[in-house]
Amino acid sequence: MSKRNKDIKMTIFIMVAGIGLIVAGVIGIVTSRIDSREYKSSTDIRKISATIVDFSTQDDKDDSGDVRYRTYKFKVSYVIDGKTYKGKYEERVWSSSSSYTKKYTYDKLRKGDTIDVEVYKTSKGDYKLSPEGSPVDFLLYCAAIPVGLFFVVIMICDIAKDNRKKKSENEMISKE
Repeated sequence: MSKRNKDIKMTIFIMVAGIGLIVAGVIGIVTSRIDSREYKSSTDIRKISATIVDFSTQDDKDDSGDVRYRTYKFKVSYVIDGKTYKGKYEERVWSSSSSYTKKYTYDKLRKGDTIDVEVYKTSKGDYKLSPEGSPVDFLLYCAAIPVGLFFVVIMICDIAKDNRKKKSENEMISKE
């Protein structure tokens, strides 16, 4: 494969990745705002028991390798008024002495166990888990848009530069 074909494929890949970041950022912002607005206007917010369908953990470590906090990610199932709903629930437990009992409790959980979650009634009459989005998530969605835009603009400039270079080479050949 020629160097030119590899360059074209890489340019297209980076442009698609940039466009993907822009789209993901916009979708993230819009859905988080809709969920937040719908939660605030809900007439039915309650705590219920949900069954753990699947779970995983993820540790966040500092520069020295010590765990700062552990994120517990649960896929849960819950029943309200005879209807079964599914959702994703996250809980972050910091590595401080005040969180030891919470960490110990979450570490013992397995598939089939129950945890308490907060749900709200949507405008369509269904129930959803309360939005867990943090301000950091919202900032990441916002940051994805300019980063994606940067990639797209750089690749467009790269394509334009290649086209100018080709055009000037063709003009030199035709003058000879």
